[in-house]
Amino acid sequence: MPRIDDYKAARALAVAELKKINPKRLAGLSRCEYFYEDDHDGLIVLFFGQERLVIWPEVSVTPGDGRGELPLTEQILILHYLMNTTGEPLSGRDIDFRQVPEGGFYWSAFVSRAKKPLLETFGHDLDLYLEVAGALGGTPGTLGDASATFMAFPLVPVTHVLWRGDEEFPPDANILFDETIPRHLSTEDIAALAGSSVYRLMGAAHKMRKSH
Repeated sequence: MPRIDDYKAARALAVAELKKINPKRLAGLSRCEYFYEDDHDGLIVLFFGQERLVIWPEVSVTPGDGRGELPLTEQILILHYLMNTTGEPLSGRDIDFRQVPEGGFYWSAFVSRAKKPLLETFGHDLDLYLEVAGALGGTPGTLGDASATFMAFPLVPVTHVLWRGDEEFPPDANILFDETIPRHLSTEDIAALAGSSVYRLMGAAHKMRKSH
């Protein structure tokens, strides 16, 4: 697992790169909204449907209301999306993690970060999955026995697919991406983003179970 110092170094590198880039140009590429306020340029980035502010020249990343601090991992994903996106539009064709560049190399990390937690939390309760996914802005799909798509970024959908299982086969799960995702994020970031998409649902599921 990366240490906190590694995350801080990754953020510092991304900030240094983005300081060289015009936010107005980035707005068009990334499909984010540009704003100018109090002598500062900024972008409103939608991260799983929630507003995040990236403000120049310091290239800070904050919640949309400006209050509190975002997890370093989330800040890095947002900065890396802005750094790496080519602006390529969605193709509408899905791939799984093994089909992204070097996906096989990161496969075990992807399974432990994303696929396994998704399966362990929701594999035996697809109704709970659909309830939680709907509450967090997921669009229900027709894949598997339960599926939902989340817009992680304006050009990056993430789709969860779950299968119920039967007497012959245990429950299963997968996470799919538009085939253009390597044009927006590195493979390591794709694994982290998949994990982030699952952890959000796990937290909400825990709260729902307590309230029921």
